[in-house]
Amino acid sequence: MHSPAPALRDVARDEVIFTLLVADLAAISGDYAHASAQYTAAAVQAGHAGLARRAVQAALYGQDAPSAIAAAEAWQRLEPNNADPAQLLAGLELQRGNRDAARVHLSRLLTLKPFGNRQDYLNLVRLLNQNVEPEALFGVLDELLESRPDDAEALFAYTVAAAGLGQTQRADSASARLLALQPNSEQALKLRAQVLHQSGQWQPAAVLLRGYLKTNPKDVPARFALARALVDGKEYPAARAAFEAVLMQEPGNVEAQLAAALLAGQMGDRKVARQRLLKLSGEAEQADKAHFYLGKLADDAGQPQQALAWYGRVMAGEHRTDALLRRAELLAAQGQLDPALALLSEAGDADESESMRLLLGQIDLLVDGRRAQQAEALINSALQDNPDNLDLLFARSMVLEKLERRLEMERDLRRILEIDPKNANALNAWGYTLADHGERLDEAHELISRALSQSPDNPYILDSLGWVLYRKGDLAGAETHLRRALSQLPDAEVYAHLAEVLHALGRGDEARKVLAEGLARSPQDARLLSLKTKLAP
Repeated sequence: MHSPAPALRDVARDEVIFTLLVADLAAISGDYAHASAQYTAAAVQAGHAGLARRAVQAALYGQDAPSAIAAAEAWQRLEPNNADPAQLLAGLELQRGNRDAARVHLSRLLTLKPFGNRQDYLNLVRLLNQNVEPEALFGVLDELLESRPDDAEALFAYTVAAAGLGQTQRADSASARLLALQPNSEQALKLRAQVLHQSGQWQPAAVLLRGYLKTNPKDVPARFALARALVDGKEYPAARAAFEAVLMQEPGNVEAQLAAALLAGQMGDRKVARQRLLKLSGEAEQADKAHFYLGKLADDAGQPQQALAWYGRVMAGEHRTDALLRRAELLAAQGQLDPALALLSEAGDADESESMRLLLGQIDLLVDGRRAQQAEALINSALQDNPDNLDLLFARSMVLEKLERRLEMERDLRRILEIDPKNANALNAWGYTLADHGERLDEAHELISRALSQSPDNPYILDSLGWVLYRKGDLAGAETHLRRALSQLPDAEVYAHLAEVLHALGRGDEARKVLAEGLARSPQDARLLSLKTKLAP
C-alpha cells in the first residue's frame, strides 16, 4: 500500500501569512512605516481590501502620510467603487499641499458618494480641514461649489467652514447665494445674518433678523442674535429691549439677565442694573461676574470703597485678574501703594498669562508711584528667568525712559525688534520718544510709519504720527492724524498735542476749546495745565 502523497503547499498563502507576521511584529515594536508597507504588500498579495485598510490605519497611527497614501491607493485599486479611500486620499493629498491630486480624488469621491444631506458635506469639510492652510482648503472647496452651483447643502457647509476660518468674503458670497436659493429657509436666513454680523455688517443683519422675528417672535436664539448685532452697532436701547424680550419668554435666562443689566448700566440706569446684578450674585455660577460688574458700577459712580468691596468678592472666573488689578489701582490712588503691590504679588492660582498681567500691573503701580528704580529691579529679576520676554523688555524700556536713560531704552527696543521686527508697540514707542525730544525726526517718522502699517487704526500710533509731523512742520498733516486719534482715544496727551498744533496754526480759539475739553476730562493732567499759560489770549 502506497503511503498518501503529501499535500501540495499553498506557497502564496504562506507568503501572505509570513508578510502579516512581519507586519504585526513591526506594529508591536512601533515601526508603523514598515508595518504599513507590509500590510499593503499582504493586501496586494491576497487581494484583500481589509488588509489595505489596516495598512492605512498603521500609517496614520505613525503619522506617516506617504505610507498612508500608498496604502489608500492600494485600497482604492482593490475596491474601486468604495468612496472611503477616495475621501481619505483627498484629505491626505491636501495636507501635503498637492491640490491637483486632491481635486482628482475629490472628483472621484463625488461620483461615488451621493452627498444627499448637509451632514455629508460637513463631514467632508471636517476631514479635508486637517492641518491645512485656508487658501489650500478653499482652493479645493471652490471647485466643489463650481461643480454643484445650486446645491444648497454644499453651500451651507461651505459657508459654515468659511465663517469659522475667517474667510469673510467667501462666507458673504456663499451665504447670499444660499439665501437666494432658499429664501424661505430659516436656517439659511440665520446663517446669512450671522455672516453679515461677523463681517461688521450689523445693520443688514439686524434688518434680516427683525423681519424674521415678525413671523417667528418666539425664536429666542434669533432674538439673541439680533440683540448682539445691535450691541455691536451701539444701538443700546434697542439691544436692551431685545434682551428684555428674551427675558419675557425665558425669565431664568442668566445670559440675557447679565446683558440687560450691563446695558442698563451703559444707559445710566444704575438702579435697574444694580438690582439685576444683585439678583445674579445669588446664583453660584454667575456670582463672580455679578460681583465684578457691581464693582464697576460703584467704580464708575465714584464710590471707591464700595467698588473695592465688590471687586474683593470676585474669587474666580474670567474677571478675577481684572478685579485684582483694579483693586490695586484703587488702593494706590488712596495712598496705599505697598498694600496694592502686596495684593498683586501674593495673588495665587494664576496661570502664566495672568501672572504676567499681575507682574506688569505691579510695574505700572511702581512707575505711577514714582518708584521707577524699584520697577526696574522687579523687571530685571523677572528677566533673569525669561531674558527675551517681549512684554518685560518693553516694560523696562518705558521705565528706562522715565529714568532718562534713553540709550538703554533704545537697546531694549532694538532687542524687541530683533526678535519681532513688526512689533508695533516697540516701533511706536521708539519713534514717539525721538519725536517728543525733537531728535532724528526722519528716523522717528519712519519708525512710526512702520508701526502704523502693522496697526492702521491704532489711535496711539496716529497720535505719534501727528506729533512727529508737527515736529517736522507739517501742521496740516499733524492736525488730520491727531483728530483721527482723538475721535477714538479722548486722552489728555492727545488733547494737548492737538491744542499745540492748532495754536501753531494760529487758531487760538480752537486750541483753547480743545484744551478746555481735555481739562474737563483730566483736570489734574500736568501737560494740559502747563498749556493754559501758553495758550492764554
